[in-house]
Amino acid sequence: MLYRIIKQYYKSIIIGLLITWLSLSGSKTMVPGRMLDIPYIDKIGHFAMYAFFSAILLLDSCRWQLNRSFIYPLILIPLLFGAIMEIMQMTLTTSRKAETFDLLANVGGVLTGLLAAYLTRMVLARFRA
Repeated sequence: MLYRIIKQYYKSIIIGLLITWLSLSGSKTMVPGRMLDIPYIDKIGHFAMYAFFSAILLLDSCRWQLNRSFIYPLILIPLLFGAIMEIMQMTLTTSRKAETFDLLANVGGVLTGLLAAYLTRMVLARFRA
């Protein structure tokens, strides 16, 4: 059973592991120098990562097939995952801190990912019809 879950959700698992690494590693290790000194770029990163994570998770749940429905309760996984990552940043790291706006960016990303997955299935349906 575990093999089947990993086989179906391996893309989502890899994205989750990548988010974990990015969330818990030092912020100075990722952006060398002042190359990306843009205000609130981390919020954009949170938004994009969680949008991608939730979209892939939902598309993995239906195995990218059009005749299968989404498993909508799965959307709780990236929501809870984002909250846990913020708590872990607050308790386990010294170079990162938990922020309410990070969590809001995560939630916005998850909702956008839900919409993106739905629209992707609609576009795929038109191309396959």
